Amino acid sequence: MSHTLDSTVLHVMRTRLVSDLPEQIKACLNALTDQDIWWRPNENANSIGNLVLHVCGSTRLFLGHGIGATGYERDRPAEFAERRVIRREDLIRALDETVAEVDRILGGLDPARLMETTERTGKTTTFVQILLHVALHVAAHTGQIVYATKLVKEGAIDELWMKTRRAT
Repeated sequence: MSHTLDSTVLHVMRTRLVSDLPEQIKACLNALTDQDIWWRPNENANSIGNLVLHVCGSTRLFLGHGIGATGYERDRPAEFAERRVIRREDLIRALDETVAEVDRILGGLDPARLMETTERTGKTTTFVQILLHVALHVAAHTGQIVYATKLVKEGAIDELWMKTRRAT
């Protein structure tokens, strides 16, 4: 198989969204108690749990529905309003379900379709724009989750990005 810019972009996005970033999030979740996951420094800040719900909701809307036409309906305000202590296992299950959906959609996506447009995200956009948006969005929130984990539990994770990154 010859490598094109399209196939390379799709491969890298799939690797980051299916393996690298979710593994970092799961490592953080597994290092913390359920109460730690829902800690927030103040009422206006997001907990790690809220960020996980947000990453799942946003990814399922933009990538799942935007590219995969899944019909997913999102309740964005609920992602941030949640104050119950949802168990770590349930958050990991939600993340795993999101990742499985991403893997299925991106695994079946022909790289030649990356410039295809859709309006399913609320505006006309290309599949590659959606992929870049989702990857950058998940990466930003993964960074917040990693930082919050280090704040909540000193020494819980160390050089996480090196331990969870798959070779591309």
